[in-house]
Amino acid sequence: MRTSLLFAIASALVASVAAHDGPHDPVCLTTPTDASCSTFTIPNDNINTAINDICKTSSYLPGCSLNAACTADSKLNATYCAPLTVLASLCTAADDAAVTGPVCSKTYSVFCSANSLIPACKAQPAFPGLPSGKLVTGTVYSICQEMPAMTDCKICPAPDATGYSNCDEVKAWKGLCLDMPDMSQCPSFNTMCNNTKFAPFCDSSYKSPAGGSNPPPSGGDHSGHGDKSSASTSVVSWVMSAFLAAAVGATTLVL
Repeated sequence: MRTSLLFAIASALVASVAAHDGPHDPVCLTTPTDASCSTFTIPNDNINTAINDICKTSSYLPGCSLNAACTADSKLNATYCAPLTVLASLCTAADDAAVTGPVCSKTYSVFCSANSLIPACKAQPAFPGLPSGKLVTGTVYSICQEMPAMTDCKICPAPDATGYSNCDEVKAWKGLCLDMPDMSQCPSFNTMCNNTKFAPFCDSSYKSPAGGSNPPPSGGDHSGHGDKSSASTSVVSWVMSAFLAAAVGATTLVL
């Protein structure tokens, strides 16, 4: 009888934890227009996996540079470093669809479609003013064709057949446009930095805590809140472990 009571208490605790954690129904990842999605939280694991799948082969994209900067420095603005903002920056850059499409078409473009009811899709949009990789590549190439002696022209080779340079394109873009902001190729850079003041992209004196260079993109959680689903799983595991220990003790007493 005592064991039955303990089981009932444990079941109630598990149900309470699950309810407190909020809905994580996978239906919202495929059908984000469902009414239940208005309170849905996209698991960080889904977002970070998508970021990593893109950046492990296309680290030159501006969104991947954003991810690397945020991974290296936890003190950066959480608004710009939210994982969904990083993914949105990658997936909404239409010029880069040939590179990002295989991942984005199965993730962000689905759960953050135009009619999505998931709140974070509107609350955490793409980094404001961050252009596509194609635009950054073209800007760097254009400047360096005109003024090849500029120091930051050494960072990137000419674009290959894909239209990209396999290098830190944002670093080159930043250096060139900070050095000569009045160049005809730099309006997009100037507008972005006037609006965001994001140090890794806009401040010539900024040094990453990782020693001045960003580490490989990791897709880590930059929100400062951790993964709620993982925390809940730990609590549930603790509750069940406590229940089992109590049940064993109760059985021993009966015997």
